[in-house]
Amino acid sequence: MGNYTIKGQFEAGCAPSEVMKWISSPDGIAGWWSDTVEGQASAKGDRFSVRFPTTDVPFELEVTEAGEGSAEWHIAENPPWWKNTTIRFDISEADGGSAIMFSHSGFEPDDPIIAVITPAWVRFVDNLVAVAESGKANPAVVN
Repeated sequence: MGNYTIKGQFEAGCAPSEVMKWISSPDGIAGWWSDTVEGQASAKGDRFSVRFPTTDVPFELEVTEAGEGSAEWHIAENPPWWKNTTIRFDISEADGGSAIMFSHSGFEPDDPIIAVITPAWVRFVDNLVAVAESGKANPAVVN
C-alpha cells in the first residue's frame, strides 16, 4: 500500500445527516455515484459492489468504519488499479450546512491512475453535494 492520498474538502448546504444518508446505503450511493450498487453499506463489515459501463471489473468495497459523521470503505482487490486503497468521508456541521472531508488513500505517488481519478472524484463528490442538497437522486454514471 502506497502513501499517496487524494484529498478534497467540500461544502453542502444541508445537515450532515442528509449527506450521510447518501453514503450509508446502496440506494443512497446509487443516487450520486453509479446507479448499479449491490450489497450492504451501513455497518462495519458490510460489503458492496459498484459497477460502471466502462469496465467489466466490479468495484468491491468493504465498510471499515460507519458512524454518525464518517464512512470508510476499503478496496482489497477489485478493481486492481484501486487494490489496497481506502475511501473516507468525514462529515461535520459547518456554517449552517456540512463540511465534507473526502480522501482516497493508499496509492503509490507515481501511480498514473491518480491523474484520472482525482478529477473524477471531484465530479462525483460535487454530485454527492448536489444530491444531498436537493434530496433527489441523480447518479453521475448510468449503466
